[in-house]
Amino acid sequence: MHRDEPRINAQTIATAALLEIDPGKVSLPPVLAGCHLALHQIARGLLRKRFDEDDEDGDEDQMLPFPGLQQRYPSFKQGASDREYVLLEKMFPADIAFNVARLRKEGATKSKHADALEAWWEIKQAAAAVPPAA
Repeated sequence: MHRDEPRINAQTIATAALLEIDPGKVSLPPVLAGCHLALHQIARGLLRKRFDEDDEDGDEDQMLPFPGLQQRYPSFKQGASDREYVLLEKMFPADIAFNVARLRKEGATKSKHADALEAWWEIKQAAAAVPPAA
């Protein structure tokens, strides 16, 4: 598996890792299955952390004049819990629409959270300004 693969997913990464660990598949089938499951969960977490969160390592500078774009995004798959991550240049229209909607929803949720925090702070400050009753 290479960095320039158009699509990557946790299942493929887990399988490749397991083949590195036990290339002859000499482990018992239940052990292989358990290891694959664990590797799959690790790969899902790493992919999600790397491609679903804000990219802070400077890669977005390569995407000028569109700063902030990632190199990969989750793919669109109806009802999928284990998504592939697609290179920006290899995304299909459905992938673009899925990610635009996902990012806008996340933005709206964060905006509502900010509004609630700000309102809480204003109420707290107003309550602190009122002198205690004697």
